[in-house]
Amino acid sequence: MVYINDWNEYQQAVEQLYLDSPKETRYVTSWKHSQGKLVLKVTDNFKALKYKTDQAADLKRFERLNRSLMLKMQNRSEPSEGEATTSSTPVSLSQHSHTPEPTSTVASAAESPANTTTTGKTQPSSKKKGKKGR
Repeated sequence: MVYINDWNEYQQAVEQLYLDSPKETRYVTSWKHSQGKLVLKVTDNFKALKYKTDQAADLKRFERLNRSLMLKMQNRSEPSEGEATTSSTPVSLSQHSHTPEPTSTVASAAESPANTTTTGKTQPSSKKKGKKGR
């Protein structure tokens, strides 16, 4: 396995390898944290193509390669700039608005009618709070 140093050469070789044997081609990515390197490997059991990088700018290229391979795997073409990516029937938000049902609130023991004076203020409970038996 030899690393290919030029990205364009690597991308063309990977896409050609996939087109030649789509059922056997595997794509593996690995991140080597200790070295700070991203390694890409594409193989069809006979030929292995590898690319190693530590540059953040290569991440965009990596994403484009992923998108390109996924589209080929789905037998789809890259959508053009003019095509809309949303559905053809617009849906208004009012069609999907959901009014939450009112929920009942449960009064806590401190707010229960037994602990409330005639003025509406709560009194502390008569239980002592603290450690037991000391």
